[in-house]
Amino acid sequence: MEDMPGVTGALISVTISQTLYEISEAVHDDVGNALYKKYNCYFHDCLNHPEYLVDVIQQIFGDGYISIIHSINKKLEEFSYQKPINEFLLGLYK
Repeated sequence: MEDMPGVTGALISVTISQTLYEISEAVHDDVGNALYKKYNCYFHDCLNHPEYLVDVIQQIFGDGYISIIHSINKKLEEFSYQKPINEFLLGLYK
């Protein structure tokens, strides 16, 4: 069955949001604002540009970004059989 347009991007967006909210609302807002300011994109756009998310999180957290990336990966690994999500997850570690 083919994915409906936008569903995969929404899953990515919700997962990123949830992971950042688990840290704090301020962190969620800071990352979202930095993504928009630097790349003119939102969380759902990270499906096609995971490097944007990694860059912003790394700028904000330094080496601590790795634990956030691992948390996102863990939440999405059950969907990694889907090509777009697998490519997103691989992009987080480049």
